[in-house]
Amino acid sequence: MRRQLRSELTKLTTTPTLAVVLVALVGLAALAVTLHAVGLSTSRLATRPDQRGIFIDVAINLGALFAALLGALSITAEIRSGTIRPTFLATPRRGTVIRAKALSVFAAGVLVGLVATGTVAGVGWVALDLRGLTIRLTASDYAQLLAGGALGGGLLAVVGLAIGTVLRAQVPSLVTLFAWLLFVENLLMDLPKVHRFVPGALAQALAGANRDGALHTPGLAAALLAAYTVVTLAAATAATSRRDVA
Repeated sequence: MRRQLRSELTKLTTTPTLAVVLVALVGLAALAVTLHAVGLSTSRLATRPDQRGIFIDVAINLGALFAALLGALSITAEIRSGTIRPTFLATPRRGTVIRAKALSVFAAGVLVGLVATGTVAGVGWVALDLRGLTIRLTASDYAQLLAGGALGGGLLAVVGLAIGTVLRAQVPSLVTLFAWLLFVENLLMDLPKVHRFVPGALAQALAGANRDGALHTPGLAAALLAAYTVVTLAAATAATSRRDVA
C-alpha cells in the first residue's frame, strides 16, 4: 500500500494536471470574487453575513468543482492513455490501487480547497477594502472558511475519483460533475430541505454557510459528506474489481 501510495503521489506531483488546475482555479477565483465585490451594491456587502456568504459561495463552489474534476482526471487520464494497465499489472489487487488513489487525491483536494479559499479571502479582502468597506469577517470566520474548504475539497476530490472510476470515460465523467455541481444543485435550491444534504451544500456548511435552508451543523455536514465519499468509493472499488481493463 505504501509503495502504491508513493506511486500515486508521484503521478500527481510530476504531471502538469495539478499545476494547471491550481493556476486556472486561482485566476477564476480571483476574477469571480472581484466581480462580486465590485459589482454588488454596498448595501449587499456591508454586513458580516453578506461578506461571509459571498466568500463561501465563490470559494467553496469553485474549490469543490475543481477538486472533483481533479479527482476524476486522476483515473480517467490513465484509462484514456492506457497507463492504467501497467498500474494494475504491478498491483493486481485493484482495491489497493483505488485506495491509494483516494488518499492521494484527498491530499490534492485539500490543497485545491486551501488555494480556493485563500485566494478568495485575500483578493476579496483587497477588493472590499478598495471600495472603502470595513471588513467584518473575524479570525474564526477565516479559519472556518479555510478548514471547511480544505476538508470539503479533499472529500469531493475522492467523490470525483469514484465517479471517474465508475464511468471510466473522461468526457462523461467531467460533464457529470459539471452538470451536478453547477446545474442540478442550483435547481435543488428551490427545495431547501433537500438541497442542504447535497454534496456542494454540505461543503458550504463545513465552511460556515449560514443562509436560510443551509445545514448549520458543520460536524453533521462533515459526517454526511464523508458518507457520500465512502459509498461512492465502495461503488468504484466494486466496479473496478469486476471489469477487464481495455
